[in-house]
Amino acid sequence: MGERVPRFRLLVLERRWQKFEVFDLRFTRAARTAADKEERPSLRTVTVSRRTFSRWMSEGVRTAPTIEVRLVLKHLFGMPVETLFELVDPDTFGLPLEAGPDEDLVPTEFPALEFDDPQQVRDQTGLLTASNTDAAVLTMAATAITGIVDRYERLGPHQLVGEAKLLRGMLHTLLVGHQPPRTRTELYRLAGQASGLLGYMAINADRPAAAQAYSTEALELAGEIGDRGLQMWALGTRSLGYYYQGRYDLADEAAAAGVALAPEHPQAIRLLANGRARALARAGHRLQALNAIDQALQLSDRHDVPPGLTPCIAFAPYSAARTLANVVTAHLSIGDTDQVLDRARDLEPMLAGSGSVWSRALVGLDVATALLQQAHPDVEMAMDLGQRALGSGTAAPIRSVWLRGVELYTRAATRWKSEPVVGGYAERLRAFRAHPTAGTVAGSTGIPGAA
Repeated sequence: MGERVPRFRLLVLERRWQKFEVFDLRFTRAARTAADKEERPSLRTVTVSRRTFSRWMSEGVRTAPTIEVRLVLKHLFGMPVETLFELVDPDTFGLPLEAGPDEDLVPTEFPALEFDDPQQVRDQTGLLTASNTDAAVLTMAATAITGIVDRYERLGPHQLVGEAKLLRGMLHTLLVGHQPPRTRTELYRLAGQASGLLGYMAINADRPAAAQAYSTEALELAGEIGDRGLQMWALGTRSLGYYYQGRYDLADEAAAAGVALAPEHPQAIRLLANGRARALARAGHRLQALNAIDQALQLSDRHDVPPGLTPCIAFAPYSAARTLANVVTAHLSIGDTDQVLDRARDLEPMLAGSGSVWSRALVGLDVATALLQQAHPDVEMAMDLGQRALGSGTAAPIRSVWLRGVELYTRAATRWKSEPVVGGYAERLRAFRAHPTAGTVAGSTGIPGAA
């Protein structure tokens, strides 16, 4: 009796499959057959490694094969695995333990050697790289966005919303077409910015539903191309919308979500100062608001922020002056009148040299309110400053100026309604409200107790 060997080895030698490539071809075919007969599509991907095959040939199996491998082997050899790997006497098969030359056993069933038609390849390449958008169109769209940002505080949403809508529509039309990846990425970014501009305008015009829709579009387009800065900007605009609806918890939540995307990103400055600090202060969370203020100022110091007073609607990071203007508002909401007045003095030279009429109006109204809140109120100076602030914000009225102006009057009228200067300020508010475009931004918010 000879040395006992796995039946598998003898059957492989008998079939002259001892070359792994030949066995692998047979096993793959059996896997496809088994997948169809067993109605188990997963069997089509079952394979056996060269190392496993060599071990089966020399010593059989150490551990039982997987169920999938067992099924394929059963279809390949027509017997259960237990029988296949049983140790048997090779003499009963009349076969040598070693096989002879097998060069002639290399499979001859090769697919036909065919390639695509060269002209067809060139035509397909042309289709894949074709574009309905060239560099000039991208430059034009980027220039249009910059133009809207630069003119926004002078003309306001009423005069620029049509231009922004046309730009967004053009970019959407282009995106329906075909462009190479780099061009398409830039189109997504520009379309996201156009939507962002419209969202910001809708907030200033008291159109919360439109603001939410546009801001969501900007956020999703930015997410598709991984533009973290634009995502944060869109969340900051969403926060702004909630803030002017008086939904301060949601405003803080949106801003916090933006900060979480990249806490050290320069866009986080806006999210902390304009978003979190102001919303937390309004919600009565003093310590958290102060912490957000500190984070915003420290982050601003760590970055090379733009000089001067950046436009409120700009996609650039907040400048130091813009951050400080928002910090003033947060301090006012938590009753830190000394901080309001000190920081406003620091801001004064920056505001005087800027074209941001709304910022001058808003900071002026904040200072006027602080003058009423301080230990020794100065009603006359507060009302005078309030009138001047409203006057500078009348050219292109926006909702934030109106709301802050009404808040100043409400606070003044509570104690000093009979004072002539308070009555004079009420008249200025009425004049502001009478502006042809002010009705839309004022909405249903009227002048409390004023006839």
